[in-house]
Amino acid sequence: MSRAVAAATAAMGITLTAEVLWAAHRPLPRPGDIDTSGMVNAERDGTPMRVVVLGDSSLTGPGLTSPDDVWVRQALMTVDLGRPVDLISYAVGGSRVADVVRRLDDVDLIGVDAVILSVGSNDAIHGTGVRRFARTYDALLARLLAEVPVVALTNIGDLGRIARLPRPLRQIIGRRGRTFCRTVERVAAGHRRAVLLDVTPSNHWFRDRSLFGPDLFHPTRAGHTKWAEVAAPCLLLALCRAEVAGV
Repeated sequence: MSRAVAAATAAMGITLTAEVLWAAHRPLPRPGDIDTSGMVNAERDGTPMRVVVLGDSSLTGPGLTSPDDVWVRQALMTVDLGRPVDLISYAVGGSRVADVVRRLDDVDLIGVDAVILSVGSNDAIHGTGVRRFARTYDALLARLLAEVPVVALTNIGDLGRIARLPRPLRQIIGRRGRTFCRTVERVAAGHRRAVLLDVTPSNHWFRDRSLFGPDLFHPTRAGHTKWAEVAAPCLLLALCRAEVAGV
């Protein structure tokens, strides 16, 4: 190997290492969380179904202008349960799975029909070990399902499409995202009353930079709409199962 090639290879390695450290330690953009709590489809008759949401900024819509812009409320508005949904959000932007576990003692799950869980992207980006993530996620699901009939959980979209990330780093984060996505799916498959909300069919839409807000990290309302469209069918399934369990 010539000195020039060796120097170029070393420089590339240093660049990638620096970008990985950038992803692991640089605070991500935080335009501000939106509280999605409140009644959805309030005009419908019947006793409201109580649904708790837990997780990260995918459930708090930083940069959006209205709670109704966030995918979970968009999806709930499209499913026909025939009664309202009382949505209670404990989601916090930037959360990793361990953060959700730590806050669980402050979450009131009494009388809750279902939990919607969306977490894992920050673990993938910030360097949480895959095995540690799997153990923590599995324990979280087990604890939730000991208290509520159904947990509807999202997997992880293609993190390599995040417009804010430098291009060489997108490949690394994209691979980690796919690994964490498979981990979520594998853990969910081990819990009979967990229902997967597969958001990956929306991945191809996020080639369009216009689906990202000004921070080039969090989705716009249109991006949340794409998530809502793919998540809604299985969300309806999860809530119907919760209804049956509550009869």
